Amino acid sequence: MRIVRDVLDKKLVDADGCEMGRVDGITLELAQGEQPRLVVLEIGGEVLAERVAHWLVRPVRWIAQHFGPKRAATVKIEWKHVTRMGRDLHVDIHADETDALAWEHWLGEKFISLIPGGS
Repeated sequence: MRIVRDVLDKKLVDADGCEMGRVDGITLELAQGEQPRLVVLEIGGEVLAERVAHWLVRPVRWIAQHFGPKRAATVKIEWKHVTRMGRDLHVDIHADETDALAWEHWLGEKFISLIPGGS
């Protein structure tokens, strides 16, 4: 498997078919004498900022701490939850049981619900 091509930036789809973001980072397990093993998928602005430019991490972290939902900075999904790979990565968990949609829910409550017809 080519991890960067096959995993990074792929859309994650939960057990209900709900999009829950894109894979921003991965965690590999390294054991002496063995091939690296993919163990965790990471979703979050800080992870993406680190990939783009290291100096972006601090401002992204500050924004997340002072605005928006109060949640863990990075959502981690164990690789064992991936059920299907293709154009998207399908997982056997529900997005609402994680913080993956925390920003969407927060924006909906604080802003979208205030727009006439928005709910």
